[in-house]
Amino acid sequence: MRYRGLLSVIVAMVVLVAACDAKRDEQPDYREPVVVYAPAEFEERLIAWFADSRFAVTMVTGDSASLTDKVINKQDSPRADVLLTSNVLDIWRAGDEGSLRPIERGALEGVPAVLKDPDNAWAAYGHHRLIIAAAQTAGDLRKVDYRDLGGAEMAGKLCLSSSRLPINQMLVAMLVEELGVKPAERLVRGWVHNLARAPYASQDELIEALQRGDCTFGIVSARDDLGPLRVVLTSPTYVAIDGVGISRHAQHPDAGQRLVGWMLSTYRPDELHGSLVSNVGIGGWRAEDARLLAERAGYR
Repeated sequence: MRYRGLLSVIVAMVVLVAACDAKRDEQPDYREPVVVYAPAEFEERLIAWFADSRFAVTMVTGDSASLTDKVINKQDSPRADVLLTSNVLDIWRAGDEGSLRPIERGALEGVPAVLKDPDNAWAAYGHHRLIIAAAQTAGDLRKVDYRDLGGAEMAGKLCLSSSRLPINQMLVAMLVEELGVKPAERLVRGWVHNLARAPYASQDELIEALQRGDCTFGIVSARDDLGPLRVVLTSPTYVAIDGVGISRHAQHPDAGQRLVGWMLSTYRPDELHGSLVSNVGIGGWRAEDARLLAERAGYR
């Protein structure tokens, strides 16, 4: 009887431990803090998103380029475990400088090859199509594409945002890769010749100009609120990405890996299947070519 009683106690203890483990699995694992450097404009969305994770996230926010510089130059305090950027140029730069450690392959299985680094240093965890936005008065949009925007019939109808914005640097870089330097420069010169106004400092200002009727066409991100503007989906497709990578000097690299894996597990860019021509990393690799081309073409 004594042994039966002892056995019952042992079984009860095993059941209790298992129940505690199960309960613990249902709760956030506050023993795994992660320091995330993220663009300030993403803060509200990320706080809500990370609330559903198993991690105690400390977020440091600021300008995407400045945060990337801090990680590259090891001036980040507290040390970043995970770096998020608002564009491919910054996350590519961090990877190119050797400031990111490879993301585990299993976490990258759902991300198409064109939306991640070939060496697994970074990946997109979100994307936004580049589109041509058109005023209601634009007429037939079926024949409007990037090359058409440089044609003589578009004189005085086009507005652009600054060539200094990452979204435009990426687009010009992709055009250089796909068309070659000289054809891409001819195209951009056509855009500049057709401008109704000098390039705007921000995408918001460009969209407002289109809504006012200051111009008929503009190149924008589908992430922005376009209001009554009409949308032209171009072919090939170009996308701006939100990038993620794990800092080479992370204080909590294992937790960083798990957080990134959790983030990427929710990313399913199925609608882009087969529509992207080149890896988005070309935007970073060709960034200097794009900058020089814009300067020669007078695209400010």
